This record gives sequence, structure tokens and C-alpha cells, in this order.
Amino acid sequence: MKKNNKNVIQLFKMLNFTIVILIILNLIMYAGILPYKYHIIPPYVVAIFIALLIYVSYKGGNQFFAIDTKGETITFETKNVGFLPFLDSKTNKIDLPKYKLIKYDFQKGILSKNVVFYINSKKKPTNLTKVKFRLAFISNRNINIILTELDKIVESNCMVKNNVEVAI
Repeated sequence: MKKNNKNVIQLFKMLNFTIVILIILNLIMYAGILPYKYHIIPPYVVAIFIALLIYVSYKGGNQFFAIDTKGETITFETKNVGFLPFLDSKTNKIDLPKYKLIKYDFQKGILSKNVVFYINSKKKPTNLTKVKFRLAFISNRNINIILTELDKIVESNCMVKNNVEVAI
């Protein structure tokens, strides 16, 4: 199953454009190019609003996600498309075989949601590697689809593990 939210990219392009326009208008207001009688809102209120938009965009987490569970592998990818995305342009991506996924946790916060994968690893002494992804702007429907797909994978891995232990 493939799932992504590419429509968020267009929304954030419009939000970025709006923030840039607000910054330009705020600079015009501070510079005094417009007479004071045309100021509907004080410039400091606009500056606080712009800073709040940028903060929420940055702290919300990675806005774009893509997941692919077809075949023998799981591919999960997130990236930041918010305001000034070049500051945090690192794409978080994991591509692993399905049998290595031991369990996962889903945590819902105020601004963002976190998905934590626990992966079977031979490098660590505890044999578990923890990989965390921050998500934002994901619908409850998409969350439910992703969680049911991950449940199926983890359940099948437990069944295979139990069958192998019984056979030994």
C-alpha cells in the first residue's frame, strides 16, 4: 500500500507566499512608506503573527510523508516543506525489510505526531534500534490506514517468530 500527502506541499507553498507578503507589508509599515492613517493593525502585531506562523510551521514537524508497504520492504519518508525548508531540508527516510519490524509506537501530541519503529538489529547489544519520525498535517483517516497496515506487519512477524520457535 502506498500512501502520501502531496497536497500539503501546495498548501505550504501558499502559506510561505502569504508569510513573505506579510513580511514585505510589515517592512513597508515599519519604514514609514505608508502614512500612519492607513495602518489598520500595528506593525508589532503583524510581526508577532508572522513569528507565530513560522514557529508553528517549524515545531509542527515534518509536513510531507510517504509510506510504501508493498512487496517485502517498508519505505517510510518524511520531509519539511514549511517556511524556510532549506534550514531543515534533511529528508528522513527508512527502507527496511518487513521481517525486521518488531513493534511500533504512535504518540499523538498537540502540534505533531510521532511514529517510533523498533527494528531488529544485529549491531546493537539489545538487538533493537529505535527510529523516530515526526509527522504533522496528517488526517485521522491516513493515520488509521497506516496503523492498521503496521499492525498487520507486526502481527505477521510475531506469528512467524512463534512458529519458528515452536519448530526449533
